[in-house]
Amino acid sequence: MKCSLLGVAWLAGITLGCSGVEPAAAPVEGPATVERDQSPVQTDSLSYGLVRRPGEYRAFVLATYRNSTSTPVYFARCGGRDTLPMFSIGRTGTDSLRRHFIDWAWACVGGVPTGVLAPGLSVTVRVPLGSIDQPNMQPPLRPEDLVGQFRVALSLCASNVSDSDSCTPVPQAARRSNAFVVHY
Repeated sequence: MKCSLLGVAWLAGITLGCSGVEPAAAPVEGPATVERDQSPVQTDSLSYGLVRRPGEYRAFVLATYRNSTSTPVYFARCGGRDTLPMFSIGRTGTDSLRRHFIDWAWACVGGVPTGVLAPGLSVTVRVPLGSIDQPNMQPPLRPEDLVGQFRVALSLCASNVSDSDSCTPVPQAARRSNAFVVHY
């Protein structure tokens, strides 16, 4: 019986090898854990698993900033009706130099004044992670481009301006989130 099972396994290996079908890659994992810190922006979790949906891998981070100062905090807005700050996402820690890809980008109008967050108030933004499938992307999108250790940065401004495009950001340490891990 051992010989026939080995023969079947060998034949299956040869057949797959010649058919041009590559076996699925093993899931790519980010760092095992991160610890919560005192960053001014806090996420709802320290670990996010990308979920396979039709045509995409997706997860969402809820990132909350609380104005703990005694003065208003201003934020860049994308459109005149927007009540939330714009944001970005980037790698951090040992992953900070690795390539990453997120299929989400801002497409804003000009002339939008900054928003304001009064002392003691908070704001929460929903940040998309992952990507729709990218079959024509060159170079091809790799699983490791979607996972790893990240932070969200809100577009908090040093002063009130009449056009968010002219927002002078506060230092990054004052507008970024705790680190979190994205994995499959």
